[in-house]
Amino acid sequence: MRLPLLRLTLATTLAAGALTAGLTHHGSAEPLEPVQHGFAVAAAKQASVAVTTPEPVRPDARVLRVQDGDTVVVRLRNGSVRYVRILGIDTPETILGAHECGGPTASKHLKALLPRGTGVVMRADPHQPRVDRYDRLLRYVRRSSDRLDLGQDQLSRGLAEVYVYRNGPFRKRATYERVEQAAQHARVGIWTWC
Repeated sequence: MRLPLLRLTLATTLAAGALTAGLTHHGSAEPLEPVQHGFAVAAAKQASVAVTTPEPVRPDARVLRVQDGDTVVVRLRNGSVRYVRILGIDTPETILGAHECGGPTASKHLKALLPRGTGVVMRADPHQPRVDRYDRLLRYVRRSSDRLDLGQDQLSRGLAEVYVYRNGPFRKRATYERVEQAAQHARVGIWTWC
């Protein structure tokens, strides 16, 4: 009986936080995505999933830093440091002098989700290579504390597009495409700014 009340409280808190977040990022020309009923409901549902599965899982790695909106640098359990490209998404560029529309916001959001030391769980896809041409690990990435799927979160906020490395299939493609289409329909993030 207490779980529905907790979900309602969390949904209300999320909606109130989104409303008070302001309309623009300081120092950025990119506005925050507007709070829309459908998007707020989707965010509340996603948050309620995290509430119903609170058990943390053992991390495969710890975040050292976020490179950009779809790449993180981690320390694996064996002590080695690796770049990890999040499978299934692509965010606008922000490195090497490129600052594509939406890129700074995508990077800032991922940095907020993955501060240094955050535990992550990483999974390869049997249909995709294990590394890309830059020798980055290609992995689905989740926070170990609440199992938040970081690729799906970036897509849901309109901060990424579905990306298929070498045009091959991947397990989460249908799910990711549905999330991307919902963000496009709601006109959030890059779907309204760019």
